[in-house]
Amino acid sequence: MLKIIASRQNIRIKNFLKLREKSKERKNQNCFIIEGEIELKRALIGNYKFKIIFICEGFENIFFDFKNQVEEFIIIEKKLFNKISFRSGSEKYLGIGHTKNHDLNNFKLKKNGTYLIAEAIEKPGNIGALIRTTAALGISGFILSDPLTDIYNPLTIRSSLGAIFNQSLIICDSKSLIKLLLDKKINILSTLLNEKSIPFKKAKYSKPCAIVVGNESKGLIKSWVSNSNQNIYIPMKNNIDSLNVSVAAGILVQHALDN
Repeated sequence: MLKIIASRQNIRIKNFLKLREKSKERKNQNCFIIEGEIELKRALIGNYKFKIIFICEGFENIFFDFKNQVEEFIIIEKKLFNKISFRSGSEKYLGIGHTKNHDLNNFKLKKNGTYLIAEAIEKPGNIGALIRTTAALGISGFILSDPLTDIYNPLTIRSSLGAIFNQSLIICDSKSLIKLLLDKKINILSTLLNEKSIPFKKAKYSKPCAIVVGNESKGLIKSWVSNSNQNIYIPMKNNIDSLNVSVAAGILVQHALDN
């Protein structure tokens, strides 16, 4: 018989809400929160461990097969569940999961690999969209350098549709990453519009290669530009001068994979 929670004052519910609202709390506890059947399944398949999975009253425990990865299953009374969930009424499962280590020591170079590097991205939704895009295209790995937001922000998880749990992901500082790329002789293509930049279709995508995109408002820091093998840009029409970073990344990555 599973435990049933009906009060917002329950210690587990209070902790869930704390983790949802505060990045500092997520970092201190090395935990994240997640909502939705699809996202939870992808996390469990990605071998993430869970402290708790909450189930809305009246719905079955569809995650029982993953019981070895879950410390506790708890039922939440329906009215309370709808109050604490992001998408009130549309999802019936919530979870508190344990984060993983994404540091540079986990980087594994593939001889013919294509990598995407995103530098100083600040919007959780953009990071989630980048992860989802790279996962869909089957890229070798996605690297966040000097991110300006928490990778386990609930908005990142939601916009990635759970792809964050199945994509090869590294988080590090730009200085260390540039040194590693140069040491490994990886072909670096940085997105930049200046007199030396070339249209992306004219660039050489010799493998292994890394495509670098930056903050939409500020662009890339100088060290990326000065250490790149090629600086590239996407030609645009109809007086459009920029694209969302995930859209631009998708265009560049697909072209690199095709070449």
